[in-house]
Amino acid sequence: MSSPIEAFDIHAAMLRHSERDIRAFLAALATRLETALPGRVRVDRKRDGLFSSTRHVSRIRVDHPDAIFTLTFDKAGLTATRAKQVHGVIISTAAVSVPQWLSELNDMVATIADQSAVAGDVLHGFL
Repeated sequence: MSSPIEAFDIHAAMLRHSERDIRAFLAALATRLETALPGRVRVDRKRDGLFSSTRHVSRIRVDHPDAIFTLTFDKAGLTATRAKQVHGVIISTAAVSVPQWLSELNDMVATIADQSAVAGDVLHGFL
C-alpha cells in the first residue's frame, strides 16, 4: 500500500499532466476558431510566468449576433459560459459544461455556414 506522500505525488503529477492537456486543447481550439471565424473570435493569452516568453490561452470568446460563447482557463480550472443577447444587449448569462459549450458552438457554426451557403447561392444566381 502506498503512503499518503506517495499518493499525493501521484495525484499532483496527474494534475500537472491534465493542465498541460487543457493548455494544448485550448491552443488548438483557439487556432481553429480564429481561422474558421475571422472577426468573430477573440483570444486572450497570458504569460506562463513573470519572466517567461511562453504564453497560454486564458480565454476564448466567440461572438454571434444572438450569443457570446466564452471559455476561460484560470487557477479555478476550465469554465464555459453562454450569454444570450438581443440587439447587442446581453439578456442572460449561463454557466454550461464544456461538452455542452462545444456542442452549442458547433451548432452555431453550422447555422452560420448554412446562412453563408444560401447567401452565396443567391449571389451566384444574381450574377
